[in-house]
Amino acid sequence: MVKAVIYLEGGGESKELHTRCREGFHKLLEQNGFNGKMPRLVASGSRNSAFSDFKAAYQSKSHTFVALWIDSEDPVADIEKTWAHLKQRDGWEKPEKSSDEQVLFMTTCMETLIATDRDTLKACFKKIFRNQHYLH
Repeated sequence: MVKAVIYLEGGGESKELHTRCREGFHKLLEQNGFNGKMPRLVASGSRNSAFSDFKAAYQSKSHTFVALWIDSEDPVADIEKTWAHLKQRDGWEKPEKSSDEQVLFMTTCMETLIATDRDTLKACFKKIFRNQHYLH
């Protein structure tokens, strides 16, 4: 029985996209040493849906460990104070007796890479873009 569950931001609204999201995170965790100790992964879709799912699971106490894995959206002032970041950014209240270790943030590095590496972006997508003037 899986005793840990992580609610993921991502996967859109379709069952297929949720499956693909879970598979992607599963591979990421597998490649980082989680073989044999994989938590249950739940793709929740939107950021708010992931938070709602996390809160419901946390309050139900049906798992030993419940976590929320979402985009940071903005730089985090103190990575040890994840709930403070979410309170300031989203107005979310920390569930009673939850800890900062239950919030896992994805960084904005991919968005930054895509926005700043214009040469690679052009090489990969130049046939797709109709208005290539955006890439100059």
